[in-house]
Amino acid sequence: MFKLESYITPILLSYVAKYVKNFRDEDAQVSLWEGEVTFQNLDLRLEVLEEELNLPVELVSGHIHELSIQVPWTKLMSEPVKIIINTIEFVAKLPDNESRQRRASYQKEQRRKAKKAAVEAEQQGAAPASSSVVVKKIINNITLQCHNIILKYVEDDIVVSMNVQCMNFSPAGENWKPTMVDVHPVSVSMRKLLQISDLTICLDKRNTAGRIEVCQEPVLYRCTLECRVLRKYNATTVSTSSTTRIGVFTKALDINVSSLQFPMVMRLVKMLLELKPAEMEEEALNPDDPEETAEGNEVPVGGTQPEGQSYLWWAWNLLPSFESQVPDPDPEETIGHAFDIGIYAEELNFQLKNSEFFTDQAMGGIKRIRYTPILRISLGGIYYERSQLKENDWTNVKAGLSSLCMEPLGAYRSEDPVDRVLVNTQESLKGRTFIDKSLFDEHFMFSDRTWCRHNYEDYVARNTDEYMLFRSPVLSFDIVEYRAPKPNSHPLAESQLKDLGLRVQYRLLSAGITFHFSQSFLQSRSGRSPSTRSTLTQT
Repeated sequence: MFKLESYITPILLSYVAKYVKNFRDEDAQVSLWEGEVTFQNLDLRLEVLEEELNLPVELVSGHIHELSIQVPWTKLMSEPVKIIINTIEFVAKLPDNESRQRRASYQKEQRRKAKKAAVEAEQQGAAPASSSVVVKKIINNITLQCHNIILKYVEDDIVVSMNVQCMNFSPAGENWKPTMVDVHPVSVSMRKLLQISDLTICLDKRNTAGRIEVCQEPVLYRCTLECRVLRKYNATTVSTSSTTRIGVFTKALDINVSSLQFPMVMRLVKMLLELKPAEMEEEALNPDDPEETAEGNEVPVGGTQPEGQSYLWWAWNLLPSFESQVPDPDPEETIGHAFDIGIYAEELNFQLKNSEFFTDQAMGGIKRIRYTPILRISLGGIYYERSQLKENDWTNVKAGLSSLCMEPLGAYRSEDPVDRVLVNTQESLKGRTFIDKSLFDEHFMFSDRTWCRHNYEDYVARNTDEYMLFRSPVLSFDIVEYRAPKPNSHPLAESQLKDLGLRVQYRLLSAGITFHFSQSFLQSRSGRSPSTRSTLTQT
């Protein structure tokens, strides 16, 4: 008789054993059969996390204080399995040459183990088809809840501390609400929802002894984010065609940077721009090793595996293997691996402060920091989108801004209301048009319309100047990199036009920005009264 516990329990415990050191799953089986099992003080396998997440940094340490697995055995088809983590801590740093070599060796070893395990599983036989459908649905609907995530990054004298009070990861339905979902065995659309609450980031400087003398105010305080991930592909042609869309949205982003933190922020920005995810190194074949040669002869359907294979192929392998009729291809569907990421912020406030150390005699002579506000920049309706289809040599970047206000603060603030604002725009009355056709647009369904066209003429026809200013009436910008089609050129002109190569087109549209150049802002520091004022309006 088929017992669901005999299939689900080893799978769940194998996930824990994969990421946790010194884990004995036989000690937890009985507790899990009762519906819940809890583990305390777990050390994580850092090399596995670096490989799975393709992290551009090296994890120095990782620790979980408490991990619980809850399985509703009597309602498995209607309620998800829950994994709950209470307090997880990480320490990271930039990778050095030794860590890169260690990661490359680990990747090579893991590829060999994975292929060996696949062969053994095929020889042992799989579970019944009926049980396979149930197991795959249960695994695909696992939800993850993390409470109190702590990440510390140390680089020279810079210490970055990030804390997340709550993070929820779950499957979602078409309305992007957490729910139990069924996955079609062939034509797959998978939606995942990641919700982050109370994200706080601190940036401090440590001395030569490695200590932080005075903790500064957080750069980002209690921010809430929502990330939506949509994958669409055909399970029989996953190696040649797929679509991945990722969207990140926040209602408000309040960033505060002091004069002591500003140089550190610039160093971190430069470092982030230079960082790239760890690349999978190709394994050289050894002709003297028959096992390695046999492995090297295995080529996935459709040629090489696509980029980001660790995520896409992991999702594909969770699906049941059925021999069913392949649906007819959609004539409007893009052929190839399309990837799209969008970042959206309804409001972003940036405040710059001057900071200086002083000794507080009232508090026993301890050293503290005094802050004086200088400037505030408020941006509204911001978006950044990037889409790519490598098979067509197509890359598109779009960005926009719906409102802008820049004003001095503190001693630099003018008494004249007209002179208080340096740069401003008319308030947008079009609502949240900046999220149009994104994963956060309630009126745009992915299954109803084609979200992107990978043809330049068609792209320009749909994304006109009027539409770009509709999404972001203040500032709109896009870049399109594409391969121009080869014309049927005349033999005499063939030497000039036979290879048009890649073309890059830029557009920058702006309207309704007013710049105020005021003497009051320049003279407020010296205490002199303003004498002149000029205003420039750009349309």
